Amino acid sequence: MGELLAWALAAAAALLAFAGVCVLTRRLRPGFLRSWLRVLSLVLMVTPAPVPGFPGNFAPAYVVGLFEALFQIDGAPQQALKLLAAAVLAAAVLAALWSWLGAGRRRRLIEGGKLH
Repeated sequence: MGELLAWALAAAAALLAFAGVCVLTRRLRPGFLRSWLRVLSLVLMVTPAPVPGFPGNFAPAYVVGLFEALFQIDGAPQQALKLLAAAVLAAAVLAALWSWLGAGRRRRLIEGGKLH
């Protein structure tokens, strides 16, 4: 139950951060950068990583990475940072695809038309 509550709080914090980033980037151009920053705010806060020394327990990857790198003598932040890097790369690809499709192309794709 404790882990579920912690993840619920992390998700709530991620949604608040996302809302804040949406407000701060509403006038930002180009659209790709705006989309990427918005997705990045969610990805950074909710990407899970295993907690070293506690099998079966997960925490946000940025927390595990920072804690292992800064506060553990023999810390192992590599796995958490690799997971975070992979998630950020996937987010960048999705944001680029979303930006490339644009509103008009997305509408044509949904309606079954061809993409030009």
